[in-house]
Amino acid sequence: MKHLLAASLLALTLGMTGCDSPPQQPDNLPWQVTNTAEGNTQVFQLDIGKATLKDVINRLQSFPEMAVFAHESGKRTLEAYFGTKRIGLFEAKIIAELQATPAQLDSFQTNTTKREGMASGQWKHTLAEADVKIANDLRVQRLIYMPVINYEPEIVVARFGEPEERAASLQAGIDYWFYPSKGLAILMNTDGKEILYYTGQQDYAAMKQELLEAKPHNDK
Repeated sequence: MKHLLAASLLALTLGMTGCDSPPQQPDNLPWQVTNTAEGNTQVFQLDIGKATLKDVINRLQSFPEMAVFAHESGKRTLEAYFGTKRIGLFEAKIIAELQATPAQLDSFQTNTTKREGMASGQWKHTLAEADVKIANDLRVQRLIYMPVINYEPEIVVARFGEPEERAASLQAGIDYWFYPSKGLAILMNTDGKEILYYTGQQDYAAMKQELLEAKPHNDK
């Protein structure tokens, strides 16, 4: 099944339509990544590093589930989980990680409507409605794209190009392919699905360090 899906992906993206008419050029594809003069990463018609959560909501026409994830190490992230969405040709789970101050995270956790323990060792604090409105204006620091289909390495190289750096993670079967010039990192998983991470140039070094030191992002 994995090879069949990969073949379908390649056929679609190469425009193999099976007819004589010129193929239409698809857009909003995960490898259509450009950089702005300000150092932001443009993908899916969003400027990652500049766009707010409200921009992502308008782009996806969907409201996310909002929560603060607090790890026992003290690390915290504010995440907007959109679930599975179709962008361009493909479906993927979409998560936006937002930039929030420690004071904002403290407030969000204090006002939480629900607290859940996660298998990853994190605590999930669901945001109150009033705090969701505050989060709408926060900057998207990182966009996480988890495709429904698997990406074979040869497909990734064909569409994204050769990575500028490859690094093994702390877990067997997991490697990271880094594309700093694109503001992109890809988790390559030999036993599961790949995960794509987009961020602005100013946040790339921090994202790379976090990925190499942390466990892979779990499905919500």
